[in-house]
Amino acid sequence: MYADNRVMQRVGGAHAGEPFWCHVTGRAIDRAAPHAAGIWTFEDLSAQRPVTAPLTAREREVAAQLMQGLTSKAIGRVLGISHRTVEIYRARLMRKYGASTAADLVQKLMGGV
Repeated sequence: MYADNRVMQRVGGAHAGEPFWCHVTGRAIDRAAPHAAGIWTFEDLSAQRPVTAPLTAREREVAAQLMQGLTSKAIGRVLGISHRTVEIYRARLMRKYGASTAADLVQKLMGGV
């Protein structure tokens, strides 16, 4: 089973293309072939956690990993990029969210602004 909070983009409707926070939960139908088929649910968290800064796709990926408590090196391994590149993205996120420390950034990403 997989569960995570992520910033996604709306696909259709009046708000198409707008970013929003959602809670994602997924489960493989066949554990022997987990990528063959699965069931996914997406809970819209817009009311509790509005997106306050427009993020690039990579910034959203780094933000999601930061919220999981991973270090720059661990995030780099997960995303297939160097830890220095992760630090650059983290600095951009800190600037966009007006965070002074990594802990402050995580708190703001988690909706504690």
